[in-house]
Amino acid sequence: MTNKNTNKKKKILITGGQGFIGSHLVDNLVAKGHKVTIFDRYYDEKKFKDYNWKGVVSFRLGDLKDRDAVLEAVGHNDITVNLGGLLGTAETVHNPLPPIDVNIMGAINVFHAIKEHKKRGLQIAVGNYWMNNPYSITKNTAERFALMYNKEHGTDIRVLRGMNVFGERQHHRPVRKIFPNVVIPALLGKEITIYGTGDQVMDLIYVKDFAEILSRVILADGIPNNIIYEGGVGGGMTINKAVDLILKTTKSKSKVNRVAMRAGEDKHSVVEISENGWKDLKQHLKFYPKDITPMNKAVAQSVAWYKKHLKEFPWD
Repeated sequence: MTNKNTNKKKKILITGGQGFIGSHLVDNLVAKGHKVTIFDRYYDEKKFKDYNWKGVVSFRLGDLKDRDAVLEAVGHNDITVNLGGLLGTAETVHNPLPPIDVNIMGAINVFHAIKEHKKRGLQIAVGNYWMNNPYSITKNTAERFALMYNKEHGTDIRVLRGMNVFGERQHHRPVRKIFPNVVIPALLGKEITIYGTGDQVMDLIYVKDFAEILSRVILADGIPNNIIYEGGVGGGMTINKAVDLILKTTKSKSKVNRVAMRAGEDKHSVVEISENGWKDLKQHLKFYPKDITPMNKAVAQSVAWYKKHLKEFPWD
């Protein structure tokens, strides 16, 4: 199979399009001239205003758990990107039922609709798919169902695993993502909390680069859908190295406090793009290491955004 990017403009439905990654994918696709509709449980008027989406991006109210609503929405678009989901590792350990309902059953509703309407789709997956927490388990289950649908039902659902995506618009609460939970206290001169030794490898990829990979995976014609694509950088970035880079960029003197690992996370985890992952990006998507934003630049741009929007991130 060869990678061909059609010049025809597409109608693209994005579940969870108002979220961190989703919002950047919306911007990427709109810039390329595609017609984007966000499918979500609520309409965030502030984001539509701040991101200049009004009159440009459509909105469709709906819930992934509502099979009929999903079926109808998918039918009105050429491609459906399922970014909707319930996040959280330690946050979901004590109650796995909500992520099961959303991340598995909701995804199957999307796959069913794609099968019925014979449309193209994408399922987002996670780099730490092997961890035993409800988020990783449910997302891994969904990616396996996507591959099953392709094999057994002839659907075209691509699967992309994101490593540790960071950048502008990522929130620090209620789900605690590493980048904002280092940048914000660093800018405020507050103590930074790190779980474990900090030697865990976490492949940081800038959100704008990940959005570009996402767009290529969904727009490319004729690429394999029986493999799992990976979005990452590589290079063995550890949490400690990332913290040092952020402290240097922010010129912060914040102290780092290391505490015990949270439930559902591994002490010596390595979440990083594989050699095959890079091979697939190059071969099928024509995406190369040179297309990645240099880490210093990506961190500097992200820090500048957080500094500008610091009042929007209250710190307790």
